[in-house]
Amino acid sequence: MALGRAAKDEQLAAQVAEDYTKAELTERERLIADFAAKVTRSPDTCSSRDLEVLRKAGFSDEDILGMVGIISYQNMTTRIMESLSTVD
Repeated sequence: MALGRAAKDEQLAAQVAEDYTKAELTERERLIADFAAKVTRSPDTCSSRDLEVLRKAGFSDEDILGMVGIISYQNMTTRIMESLSTVD
């Protein structure tokens, strides 16, 4: 699993894949995961308050833009692959 290799912790990666809310994440990792879940599940509910929470945690606007780019790209590629995998 790519996350496990990146984090150098396969067990943590498995926990995150299963249910990130139960994984042992740092406060910063939890903020990123919560933001990623919100952008993925209900992007129309994202607001300036979400960005302020991230800024107060020390993330720059560049960091946040990078997060949104990665999250959006992952969501897009997942949907493409899921759509193609159902084609007979």
